[in-house]
Amino acid sequence: MKLYSVHYRHEDAASLASLAERAVLVKEGFCWPALLLGPMWLAWCGLWLALAFYIALMLVVVAFAMLMGLPNGDVSFITMVAQLLLALEGNGLCRWSLERRRYHERAIVAGGNLSEAEERFYASWSAVHKRVADGSAAS
Repeated sequence: MKLYSVHYRHEDAASLASLAERAVLVKEGFCWPALLLGPMWLAWCGLWLALAFYIALMLVVVAFAMLMGLPNGDVSFITMVAQLLLALEGNGLCRWSLERRRYHERAIVAGGNLSEAEERFYASWSAVHKRVADGSAAS
């Protein structure tokens, strides 16, 4: 089972339809696409600030390596370490970007894959709101 954090804005929770349109689920843990694709993955996810920082960091590393006369193997190793760090923190960067856009983490849900996690979240969200509506109607 994989864990996913669920992010949405308060105003998006007005109805299940608007929530289904705007809620974002982010997988917890290691991000394989970030490891394999690096900067392309950052661009695909719209993580422009992180992409700019990554490119700047790589330029500094290469310039420093050239200045110090480091062998190509050392530069490759440093680049692989940067890719590994990106993969370890990739999903965290997604959550950080969502926070910057006023999305808040509202729940954690488990599922075998993204679709299953979405189904579980929407089913639980519907059940909670139905109980609230039934409770307020009974008052």
